[in-house]
Amino acid sequence: MAGIVALLSFLAVLAILYLQVDARAKVNEARRADAIIVLGSAVWQGEQPSPSLDARIEHAIALYRAGYAPALILCGGLGDYPPTEAEMMRRIAVTAGVPAAALLLDEKSHSTEENLANAKALMDARGWRSALIVSDPFHLLRAETMARDLGIDAYGSGASDSPTYTAPQLHAWYTAREALALVWYHVTRVIGEPAWLYGWLKGKI
Repeated sequence: MAGIVALLSFLAVLAILYLQVDARAKVNEARRADAIIVLGSAVWQGEQPSPSLDARIEHAIALYRAGYAPALILCGGLGDYPPTEAEMMRRIAVTAGVPAAALLLDEKSHSTEENLANAKALMDARGWRSALIVSDPFHLLRAETMARDLGIDAYGSGASDSPTYTAPQLHAWYTAREALALVWYHVTRVIGEPAWLYGWLKGKI
């Protein structure tokens, strides 16, 4: 009986978090900031951005052009295919007319936490405190939570046209995954993180 109660309680927590993740995804908190942090996503074979990566950088470019921040921090290391996620986004941004001087690259990170920690180091070196975080909308609640825990004055602006958000089945899957990942983040803040679960719960989209 105790096991059933525990399971039902856990499922209830997940359901509440699912709704919170989904509700946060619907809100765009874009405002003026010191920088725009673009979280990484996969690069596909043939040096092509995944649809998620392309949606993120295009949204960030639009925010930059609208004057929300003077710099973009592009995050993401090397995945299954070259170049790094940050370099792929840099190429797209430069082609779109963003000045190279406005682009800062983190090419070493392989998770959301690493993206944000490395971005924070780049911000600290320049005396920046505030950032817009760009990612898929379902990712914003966890990303903002992590960023604020790192000391960033963070606000999320989701790439709402990303196929991983607009396709109903992918939307439901990634929202559920984010609910689980939020639980995991808070638990591992207390007990530490088993390395063998790194890829699944903290892997890139």
